[in-house]
Amino acid sequence: MRVPYSWIKEFIDIDIPAEEVVERLNTTGIEAVCETFGEYIEGIVTVKILSVKKHPERDKLLVCEATDGHKVYQVVTGADNVKEGSTVILAKEGSVIKGIKITKRNFGSIQSEGMFLSLEELGISEKSEGVLILPDDIKPGEDPNRILGLGDEKIIEIEITPNRGDALSVRGLAREIGAIFGIKRKEVFPVISIAEEIIPEIFVNSERCTRYRGIIIKDVNIRPSPFHIQLKLIKSGMNPINNVVDITNYILLQEGQPLHAFDLDKIEGAVYVRNAREGEKIVTLDGEEKQLKETDLVIADDKKVIAIAGVIGGDNTKVDSNTKNILLEAAVFDSISVRKTAKRLAVSTDSSYRFERGVDIQNLPNAQDKAVELILKTAGGKAVGEKDIYPDPYRPEKIKLREKTVERILGVSIPKEECSDLLNRLEIPTEIEEDGTVSQIPSFRAFDLKREIDLVEEVGRLKGFDTFGEKYPRVSVESFRKSDEYLFELRTRDFLKDNGLDEVVTYTFVGEEIFNILGIPVPVIRIENYLLKTQSVMRDNLAVSLIGVFQENLRHQIKDLSVFEISSAFFEEYEEIRVGLLLSGRYIKGFNFTRDDQRFSTTDKWNFLKVKGLINSYLRSIGLKDVRYIPSDLPYLNPYESADIYINDQYVGYIGKIHPEKADRLEIPKETYIAELKLRYVPRDINDSSLKEGYLFTLYKNAEIPVFRELPKYPSVKRDLAFEVAENLQIDKLINVLNRSSELIDKVELFDIYYISSDRKSVALSVEFRAEDRSLSDEEVNKEVELVIQKMKEEIPDLKLRQ
Repeated sequence: MRVPYSWIKEFIDIDIPAEEVVERLNTTGIEAVCETFGEYIEGIVTVKILSVKKHPERDKLLVCEATDGHKVYQVVTGADNVKEGSTVILAKEGSVIKGIKITKRNFGSIQSEGMFLSLEELGISEKSEGVLILPDDIKPGEDPNRILGLGDEKIIEIEITPNRGDALSVRGLAREIGAIFGIKRKEVFPVISIAEEIIPEIFVNSERCTRYRGIIIKDVNIRPSPFHIQLKLIKSGMNPINNVVDITNYILLQEGQPLHAFDLDKIEGAVYVRNAREGEKIVTLDGEEKQLKETDLVIADDKKVIAIAGVIGGDNTKVDSNTKNILLEAAVFDSISVRKTAKRLAVSTDSSYRFERGVDIQNLPNAQDKAVELILKTAGGKAVGEKDIYPDPYRPEKIKLREKTVERILGVSIPKEECSDLLNRLEIPTEIEEDGTVSQIPSFRAFDLKREIDLVEEVGRLKGFDTFGEKYPRVSVESFRKSDEYLFELRTRDFLKDNGLDEVVTYTFVGEEIFNILGIPVPVIRIENYLLKTQSVMRDNLAVSLIGVFQENLRHQIKDLSVFEISSAFFEEYEEIRVGLLLSGRYIKGFNFTRDDQRFSTTDKWNFLKVKGLINSYLRSIGLKDVRYIPSDLPYLNPYESADIYINDQYVGYIGKIHPEKADRLEIPKETYIAELKLRYVPRDINDSSLKEGYLFTLYKNAEIPVFRELPKYPSVKRDLAFEVAENLQIDKLINVLNRSSELIDKVELFDIYYISSDRKSVALSVEFRAEDRSLSDEEVNKEVELVIQKMKEEIPDLKLRQ
């Protein structure tokens, strides 16, 4: 919000330079800057237009004669709002406007001796229509720089934290400045009378509207607003429209209360504050059609929606030059409701900005009455009806502030008398009690002053945090127990870092295109108000983000990448914490050495077995066994170098090489490996603390405690067995059947696969037999082998032992 310093001075008697005011505002918690309004322009003067004629050769141009009281100028202009008798600003020959020097110029056969100026050409508005028309009481020959304050008027612009909606007005800012410098704020109350000729038919059918006050004003005359109001709006960054609309904006800036004026004759029947009906539409004041949802709060009449509550009005009831009767609305709407609707519709207005941060419900009638008073003065008419719906009046909360709390938090002792004075300066009614103070929280601070600590902050910031001496904070020596979930993720993170991987952090929202390229469904959780198309959905896997990281690294010529991320994947009813890995190129940066036939290298390339070994090592490090790898059918993985990972017959993740076709489309190397493991389940219900199956954390928590096993006392007996099996038989199934067929089998290792034909293969395994209580004889082992083969044939009927 930006306001002229002179406007603030109307509420407090202050002679302190604006720069010093801004400096103090920054030290007390409101970010502020001071800037000068416009720039001084040489060679401009006020002139009165003596005559206006059409250009004889150019249809869209006018030829005007204007005087500054000493000289008559002939000016050609394209502005259609100039009239005989109007007072405007003339840039004379030699003046510089927006970097262009004004000279005499011929338009056809007519010479122009200057240029009439608009707000845009004066450099004080980004956009304007027509030249600036000055009040009739301004005489020709005066300096427009002085009249407008160009290069002289100080503008204070503030940025607030979301809890300080009370400062979003001239009134509120004056209150804050007055409290800082110990100056009492002035208050002026309107004097109006409302004839109860008509009682507006207004019905509030939603709890999200806590107060609604409507006033009918009849027989208004729509015209430009007084110049002093226009000038304040211009200096605050708003363009004047007409007297009624300008006054609603004027009061919004001055009082912080959004208002809206409806053309009463365009309203059909009664006025309702209600939830929108699903699919209802409205064309808003900005000319855009908006489709509404049931969650949106609207203002409607018997037949149509006429405004989106707290956000923007409808084009169907706007005030224009033909308006004669108006309904002036002042209301307080639920801040969360307004914020959600404004975000969903991508509409941000001065009204929604204030409703989102809280509006003073008690100041509503005062602000609206000031608007009525101004409308009656500038537009004429008569206030003939008023209705105020306020079912639950504001009741101030009481908060006690203890001296010992102030000292404990701020580190300095501030007497309760000084605390009371500081809070009362902020217009927070405060009384002194035995051990501190008691404050009644006014409605304009009801949104952020809830607890004793909030009052400590108010006392501290107003006294000045920069005035407190240095003091070491007290640190508790009580130990804090970290959660098992945190420690498990830390253990995972440390393992991967120790193995040379770098951690990355990515956005959890991504675009749809990557899912289409990978050939997997687009997630169902979408972001309604996404800022970028590449951030429109919540991801349900980490691979899509890690691929994006790789693509960005490739743009910087980084081809060797070993990264991981521990983060969330999102689903409709729950979330998952996963760890994702992307590995490509070489790992372990070092050097190569070659001398004759001597070769040495400290780098190596990632391949499927190395990635699998990394995963296996991690799983063993957290005490998990019985890991099985089954061919994966994920469409973005190479079917010959990929696998789904199972532990205790529970799916926990996958590992694989990127599919070559996907690699080409993604423009990444074909030798890229991706792995993803499900670490833990995160329910949406915070009260759900159960451990879900299929997650490494659950398996880790339920894993058997390792038991020490003595080293073998007796030697093993080794046999090499070659089995002829079907080509499609998975090797891990063969090994599992072999392991289950005898209690004497201690170790099984695969050492050869040989394809006999297109549908048969030979699998050679090295099997070690060992007994814990004796040495095994050859005869005993031979008999055990016969039993093993017999049991295996029962489970794998077409199995044959090759001799």
